[in-house]
Amino acid sequence: MVNRIRATVKASCHNFGDGATLAIMSAQRHRLSRGFLINEYRIDRVLGGGGFSLVYRAYHIRTQAKVVIKEFCPESLVRRMPGGRIVPLSDEAAFIFQAGIKRFFDEASALSKVHHPNIVRVSHVFRANETVYMVMDYERGTDLRAYIKRQSKSLSQRFLEACFPPLLDRKSTRLNSSHTDISRMPSSA
Repeated sequence: MVNRIRATVKASCHNFGDGATLAIMSAQRHRLSRGFLINEYRIDRVLGGGGFSLVYRAYHIRTQAKVVIKEFCPESLVRRMPGGRIVPLSDEAAFIFQAGIKRFFDEASALSKVHHPNIVRVSHVFRANETVYMVMDYERGTDLRAYIKRQSKSLSQRFLEACFPPLLDRKSTRLNSSHTDISRMPSSA
């Protein structure tokens, strides 16, 4: 049963879906409202989301620095209660949700140690509302996934050489797991 649950968590953690409609529906169903205070941050707006998380733009209360907060909120397993708390839909969902929290927290903690120009910096990881949050630097620019989708015919050799080899260099990232929040492209690409 543990292997089945691991497979379910892994599938739900990496199933982002294709359409903006799914992300918007998910965000509307479970999102934190504008102005919501969580830890040291005030939620400004929803940036997106997928099957397992919601992504917000927020501000650090003391410094007013703009950040991105990713909330572990798997839409098929949980619902949001008044006040922001996340609760599992069933006992089975609770078991899978807790395993997902651990995986999300472990990945976020590992990423907080990575310093690479092509990977968004994770500055803070915390638990609140019965779930876990990852705070990242807010970066203006093009989302790598969206850029690749727009380049449907092919990516240039120059782009591939500029963007991907540095990401795959384990010496510079010191990370042995995959990360899906790679959002900045080198300005030379």
